[in-house]
Amino acid sequence: MAQRAPGFRKLTKLDVAFLLILVGVGGRLLLLRVANVETILAASMLAGALLGWRYAMLVTVAVMGVSDAMIYAIGYGGEFGTTALLGITAFTWSGMMFAGFIGAAAGRSRVLFTTRSMAVLTTISIPATLLFDVWTAFGDWLFLAGPRGVSLATVYYLQIPFTLIHLASSIVFVPLFGSIFSLLAPAPSAESVPEPTEGRL
Repeated sequence: MAQRAPGFRKLTKLDVAFLLILVGVGGRLLLLRVANVETILAASMLAGALLGWRYAMLVTVAVMGVSDAMIYAIGYGGEFGTTALLGITAFTWSGMMFAGFIGAAAGRSRVLFTTRSMAVLTTISIPATLLFDVWTAFGDWLFLAGPRGVSLATVYYLQIPFTLIHLASSIVFVPLFGSIFSLLAPAPSAESVPEPTEGRL
């Protein structure tokens, strides 16, 4: 008797994406004064892992666009020139995109519904966080520190304590929100596996 394909859970992919956007925007605004503690990287990775790379792009762009607009509206970033601000924005947005794509690559099997798989995704968040910090620190040097005569090595050295905080943030938020959203996300679709033909290896 053929097995029935597992049905979808209550929320659609778009519903889950919307909730991830709320988590990303809300977390960033609430933690704005706490350096390198944020929920955007977790939201981007989970969007990729649970929903696919297209939703990773959607969630990342929406979170960064909405939160940046709100942050700049209350006066943050006004001390930077337009060129520097646009440059830093490009590095930050693309860094979060990288995290989303890493999440999508990790979730291609669509089996992120177990404690073990969440542990794997949390582990993967470590290199994703490091990549983001290395990339954005380079952007800071290129548009802010470099023109003031600060070397790239100095920028990376000063970045170390902030990266450690960021790693701790990812290690907390990825499994925390991952455990919640893995229950809300659509269940993976069953894929038919072809049976081996008799007489063939």
